[in-house]
Amino acid sequence: MLTWRAIRLVLNKHQLTHSLDTYQSTYQQLISLLDANNAHLMWLTTQQGHILYANKALAELLNTPQEKVLGSASELPLSDAAITRLAVLLDSPIGEREEWLIQENGAPVCYLVKKHLLDDNTVACSAYLITSYKERENALIESELRMNEALKATSIGVWEWDVRNDKWFANPSYFSMLGYPPIEGLGNRQAEIEKVHPDDRPLVFDTIRALLEGKSQLNQYNYQARILHANGEYRWIAVRCTVTEFDENDVPTRLLGIRIDIDALKKAQEQVEWLASHDSLTGLPNRSSLYKSFNTLIQCSELKKTGLALIFVDLDRFKNINDTMGHNIGDKLLMSVGERMTSLIKESGFVTRQGGDEFIILLPYVTEEQAKEKATEISQVLSHRYQIEQHQFVITPSIGISLFPRDGRDFDTLYKRADTAMYSAKKEGRNRLTFFTAEMQSHSERVLLLENALHDVIEKQELSLFFQPQMDLKTGQVIAAEVLLRWHSKELGTVSPAEFIPIAEDTGQILMIGEWVLRETINQLKNWQEQGITPVRLAVNLSPIQFQVQNLPEIIKHLLDEFQVPATLLEMELTERGAMADPQKAIETMKAFQQIGVRTSIDDFGTGYSSLNYLQQFPIYKLKIDQSFIRDMTTDANDYAIVSAIISLAQQLGMKTIAEGVETQEQLTMLQELACDEMQGYYLSKPLPSTDFQNNFLAH
Repeated sequence: MLTWRAIRLVLNKHQLTHSLDTYQSTYQQLISLLDANNAHLMWLTTQQGHILYANKALAELLNTPQEKVLGSASELPLSDAAITRLAVLLDSPIGEREEWLIQENGAPVCYLVKKHLLDDNTVACSAYLITSYKERENALIESELRMNEALKATSIGVWEWDVRNDKWFANPSYFSMLGYPPIEGLGNRQAEIEKVHPDDRPLVFDTIRALLEGKSQLNQYNYQARILHANGEYRWIAVRCTVTEFDENDVPTRLLGIRIDIDALKKAQEQVEWLASHDSLTGLPNRSSLYKSFNTLIQCSELKKTGLALIFVDLDRFKNINDTMGHNIGDKLLMSVGERMTSLIKESGFVTRQGGDEFIILLPYVTEEQAKEKATEISQVLSHRYQIEQHQFVITPSIGISLFPRDGRDFDTLYKRADTAMYSAKKEGRNRLTFFTAEMQSHSERVLLLENALHDVIEKQELSLFFQPQMDLKTGQVIAAEVLLRWHSKELGTVSPAEFIPIAEDTGQILMIGEWVLRETINQLKNWQEQGITPVRLAVNLSPIQFQVQNLPEIIKHLLDEFQVPATLLEMELTERGAMADPQKAIETMKAFQQIGVRTSIDDFGTGYSSLNYLQQFPIYKLKIDQSFIRDMTTDANDYAIVSAIISLAQQLGMKTIAEGVETQEQLTMLQELACDEMQGYYLSKPLPSTDFQNNFLAH
């Protein structure tokens, strides 16, 4: 590149050794080279500002011919804008300085102007266009300013560690997020490390060490740790870091990281995890926690060769409290139950709530006798009176117990067997505790077998109706029959109604079966009519669950209309207990039956707890005296008195009576003497299939 030193040599005639012609030739060559350099501005001036030379690039900047850019600057024929631009260049001092000019099109441009003396009065000048560089530089500066402002304003803590010189910097938010005042300049890295929770420091040290030793993938690390807040509490902080510089050996020398306050998020996650393992109402561990604790305790019991008891606690008639007092009171009662059990068990076991009114307790390292003692304590404690707001309650538990390893070695087996024992306790009268036995298992398996078989009993056509005649004791005529359900399974053989009806009620399948019985009964009446047979009234037993169906009267009316059978040929039988479960609902349903012409009778009368007040409100056609009183009425004065009283009561209330289970002539004679209206029983006939009943008791 041509230098001003070469030009100075040309101009200094005293230093030239060539002839004048040679000098002029060399001078012209130099000028040509300067003119050809359009990338930079180049000119010569005197100390007084007299322009001795200007290259084409400068002339173009001034928007004038090159030959006119000579002489005194004040006398040059330039526009005002060009004069301004030239003045900036001429006024720039000896040395280097950046100067901004405004072009003809109004755009700003920046030049790096360099000036130095060639001799006492001659100044060599050059200017290099650096606009794009300055724009990038300014943009970078602005970006850094914005970044710095953003770092000051952001809630994210940003830090940088110069590992080689162990210098550490952080933005204000790094400190303020934990309640500390910002630190200007270098921070104290060691002090920051000491704020980390002691339990989390090994994680932090190991993570940083792995990064500095090149053992971290992607040259990054992330961790979460508890860090001391200025208020003395520890808060969860998430830290992310990456390596930004390495030395010649690829060893990290500078780290850039951020930290974020995740304490609220962490606590929310902990709350979610807590809710996943605990009951939200009582705060007790739930089934998930129970399962995990069971596995741990079983391993310990096996190592110590000791037993473990799984105690299943179910509150008796808790549903009645919810239904009568509301779920708010019921929930508070459950909380009190949980508190009592936790207070009793303390560290000796593990108390959980499974949902509803069911609780499970694990007692490790106990014998059968110790488990029984603790279960008895539980029963006694739970049976004490509760004060919930202004209400007082007494509630009792039914408790089932299974033992490890006698009754099983895994959770599911012990859970099911404790559940089986608990249901056995309920069937035995509630408010008692029962240990699981092999006999219960056989019964439980039988129940499960029947439950599964009942699902498709109608599709398989395994159900049938039998009919037991009912006789008028005055005329001796069969005037009605009770419809009895029979099940003959292809796999299980004949199954007693006493066995499968309770199962159907427990599973809800009684609704499907009950509607099938109603349809088949009414269809049977229709068939007899079509055959020219005079039908008798048929009495159908209603399950208490079926009786609670809201639209039961509409279902019956629809079936009667469908088969065109008179409603007077149908009678509904409901047990005394079923009617008294919800007396007001029973009255409404019976009245609805009455409106469609269907009669209602009370079955098994005398075995329940009927209120005379409700009894007189029930629109009842007939009372059926339970066979337990009929059986011994000829030998037991008390039974005789009860039968006599029931018949007398019915007469006074305008109801008829029917005795069931009549098996002897002597019983029949007594009933006639007491003016009982009707009877049924084996003395007259056992239940018969429809064809046999038709042939024996119905007239064509």
